Amino acid sequence: MNLNNFLNPKSIAIIGASADRKKVGYQILSNIINNGYKGELYPVNLKEKDILGLSVCAGVEMIKKEIDLVIISIPAEFVLAEIKKCARAKIKNIIIISSNFAEAGKEGKIREEEIKKAGQELNLNILGPNCFGIVNSSIGLNATFSKAKIKKGKIAFISQSGAIASAVLDWAADRNLGFSKFISLGNKILLNENDFFETLKSDKETELIIIYLEEIEEGEKFMENVSRLTKIKPVAILKGGKSEEGAKAAMSHTGSLAGSSEAVSAGLKRSGAIFLESLTEMQALMILSEKIRKIKSSEIFIISNAGGPAVLATDSIIKNGLKLGNFSVAAASNLKNKMPSFINAQNPLDIIGDADSERYRIALESLLPDKNIINLFVLLTPQSSTEVEKTAKYIVSAAKKYSSKFLAANFIGGKAVEDGKNILNKNQIINFSHFDEILKILKKIIEYNKLALSLKPYRPVKNKIAKRKNLQLDYLNSLKILAKYKIPAIPAIKINSFQDLAKLKYPIVLKAVGSIIHKTEKKAVVLNLNNYNEASKAFKSLSGLLKSKNNYCLAQPMISGAVELILGFKRDENFGPIIMVGAGGIYAETIKDIELEVGDINKKRAAEIVKKLKIYPILNGSRGRKKLAISALIKAIVNLARLAQKNPEIFELDINPLFINENGVVAADVRIIK
Repeated sequence: MNLNNFLNPKSIAIIGASADRKKVGYQILSNIINNGYKGELYPVNLKEKDILGLSVCAGVEMIKKEIDLVIISIPAEFVLAEIKKCARAKIKNIIIISSNFAEAGKEGKIREEEIKKAGQELNLNILGPNCFGIVNSSIGLNATFSKAKIKKGKIAFISQSGAIASAVLDWAADRNLGFSKFISLGNKILLNENDFFETLKSDKETELIIIYLEEIEEGEKFMENVSRLTKIKPVAILKGGKSEEGAKAAMSHTGSLAGSSEAVSAGLKRSGAIFLESLTEMQALMILSEKIRKIKSSEIFIISNAGGPAVLATDSIIKNGLKLGNFSVAAASNLKNKMPSFINAQNPLDIIGDADSERYRIALESLLPDKNIINLFVLLTPQSSTEVEKTAKYIVSAAKKYSSKFLAANFIGGKAVEDGKNILNKNQIINFSHFDEILKILKKIIEYNKLALSLKPYRPVKNKIAKRKNLQLDYLNSLKILAKYKIPAIPAIKINSFQDLAKLKYPIVLKAVGSIIHKTEKKAVVLNLNNYNEASKAFKSLSGLLKSKNNYCLAQPMISGAVELILGFKRDENFGPIIMVGAGGIYAETIKDIELEVGDINKKRAAEIVKKLKIYPILNGSRGRKKLAISALIKAIVNLARLAQKNPEIFELDINPLFINENGVVAADVRIIK
């Protein structure tokens, strides 16, 4: 969907425009006028004749000119009637600022559903309700009720929360940061984040897209859109509502290990988006926005006037998966020639507590010409010789001179460093309060730049998902499904009587299957049965579990010495099948050494999943052990993903344990839910 006309209107009507400064209708109209919008404006109000020097219409249907966009800010109970008037006037694009809909309870939800139904029937583009408005700085349009002065920039910001939107605008104004587009989604009754991606993809004014969401309703469409968009320009997502508090645990291992928040995380990872974890990370990314494409090196260099902060910064660099770079011979020689003899020319560079602004300048000019030094951090603590403002000005000058570098500052302290921070902020120099916050986002940017080149667009599965029945498939039939998709499994023989036990080769395992979920807890599995007598006793001990109509006993060959893994998937209603691989056995849910991926897995991604596991060194033959059959595990993962894609009626599949040794992999137990 292309919403270019929605975001670039040549004419706007404001239903609920008001002369009362306290009302949202006044604030939006005032912002549109004062921000320099050059299009036609039509205030709509039943009582007023003139608002802010503009003639007022009593109704939208009375405007004789073509209207590109209508903004509605009136009590909720009157909105539906105005929507229908807009449709009769052949106006397609509507923003509903008004609140008191689904967020306000049952009555509001009914109102919202009525508007949604009308919008669908009348083929309207409705944004909101309960939204904050939009901004398009390229045409001087600020159709929000924010007091913040909005600067032109290259960031497009989409937010489901009006409060977050307002806070971000205010913070950005303080940091002298600007936006290309700003879109508040509100309750998303018709238009959602997916609908704006196509327009932003081709928008020349936008170089970075940041999104705050509390729910993603069309996950597969989202992954498809973002995975295509992120190859062209970076997309970053901050997802609210990640907690699983109060959610019911799913029945199977896979269900409890791959809940809805985990599915969202897997979906965002697959889309190629930069996954933000806090507002602090979001703010750090916005500060870094113009440098994103340049940040590729993971080597960090530090200048500091204090040893303690330099040591802590070094610890943080290693903790965040980055590296401390080494000075080249030329850079070290530069420093030795220009710095006092008691200063060691090594990274981190401690220029000592008596450093004035000149020593900082010399350090900057000695290091920045080196082509290998890309990421340079300047730490400063206020001491008796410290010249905070002069040092800040030198950093600004160096950042302009070496614009291809990533130069950031950390002025540590309170009032003593406040003026220096203000200088850095006004000149859009990256500065931060805590070292960790900038390193976390730096690592994510480096990973994005590495991934974006090779990322393949996600293609949604066309199979229609069946209605969930919560039925567990028969065990032997489950084995047949694994066999069809070439996932090896331990053969099983049904045991009906003691006589059946006499025909078996030992050692064996006996298990009761059927409606039993956690077999170990129910004592439904008996291992290491070496002869008929041991098997007979075990069969008798299982008899209580076999009384249920759907339960029966199986015998399987006993396998020893293998490593236990878990392999499975859970079908998420938004993101499709979520594949899970991890350490298995009875402690799978306790240990939680697992990796989750969206179901369109190939061999390359399957190999990457396995390498991320904590158990990987064991699989790869650590401490003199034999290397296990990792290639067979990779093949099983890919085959399971194919099974998940081809069988939309299967909602959960659990293989636990999946045994792996040096010869291959084999499923020891399987559970399938339709």
